[in-house]
Amino acid sequence: MASPTPSPPTSLPSTPPAMALSTPLPALGIASLSLGNCEHHALEDKIRAAAQAGFSSIELFDLDWQHYRDEYARSNGYNLPCEEGDAASRAAARALAQVCRTEGVEISCWQPLRQIEGWLAPEDEKKARTYAKGVLDIMPILGVDLVLCCSSSVPASETTGSLEKAASDLAWLADLAATYSPPIRIMYEALSFATHRQRWQDAWEVVERANRPNLGICLDSFNTLAREWADPYAQSGRRSASVDEELERNMQELVQRVPGHKIFLYQVADGRFMSPPMTPPTDPSVPPIRPWSRSHRLFPFEHSLGAYLPVERFSDAIVATGYSGTWSLEVFNDSLLEKDARVPTEHAQRGMKGLSRAVSQAYDRAHFKN
Repeated sequence: MASPTPSPPTSLPSTPPAMALSTPLPALGIASLSLGNCEHHALEDKIRAAAQAGFSSIELFDLDWQHYRDEYARSNGYNLPCEEGDAASRAAARALAQVCRTEGVEISCWQPLRQIEGWLAPEDEKKARTYAKGVLDIMPILGVDLVLCCSSSVPASETTGSLEKAASDLAWLADLAATYSPPIRIMYEALSFATHRQRWQDAWEVVERANRPNLGICLDSFNTLAREWADPYAQSGRRSASVDEELERNMQELVQRVPGHKIFLYQVADGRFMSPPMTPPTDPSVPPIRPWSRSHRLFPFEHSLGAYLPVERFSDAIVATGYSGTWSLEVFNDSLLEKDARVPTEHAQRGMKGLSRAVSQAYDRAHFKN
């Protein structure tokens, strides 16, 4: 007789913090990448879908921005290719800012600023810093004061994992960002499949060492849980039998170490339980977590689609730090590649349903404990 298909593991119980009953619920946002693929779905349509679903903000994904910018330049007689900070990008930024004002949606952040820290070759570092400055140059035009910088995935042969070097590079970026009007904040996020820094502890260590008031951390439920709790290549979907206890210690450490005011954004996503388990990539250059991360994230509470990560426990830890900012969805999924014009609206509605429930239940748990 064939073995029965394993059921998704049950998430560990939440242990929320005490909270005053008068605490207002946070604003809700969604990344533009979570509303469709830029090749098939116009950024204006995604912004409109977000607004109609009730989101107050979007995270502006770099590929969405670049596609919009280039289309704007092409339609308005600017020379291609564009470079960040040039006349075409500035004009496109003004046009996009007007779209957001018309729809009543803010841009919570621009993301991600990739491959900034740890370069070994001076020419690579110079190229990265030139690009970063171009991005910062258009932020005031877009009305954006927050940029997400993710930990580098450049091969170790070209970068260093030195804490001092990473802190120096992030300090440079934060200092430059502080010179703009209004000052721009930088948040550093550890990608679960990055080369040197894959855990929130690694990112926080850099933020602490750089010690800049406008430098904080971005915390992402998927990036932490995918690395610390889940295993899409295992029958159980978990890394081990003791992951619940290990995660509890991890979340307690998060609450103890990271003050809420240094969390600049909380990104929320669940992940699909893979049955049968995924087959590991054969290409050694592909990090094992990346295929799952890029194709199988889900919105909160989409259990019927296989969502199974203990997002509730991660959210409780975020609330316990005192963080009161935006909760924003960042979901990558193959469904976003579909050409159907309804994709932005359908994903916006799915996202709002899950995120609003996640927020209200997290705050209810905190109130109940109080």
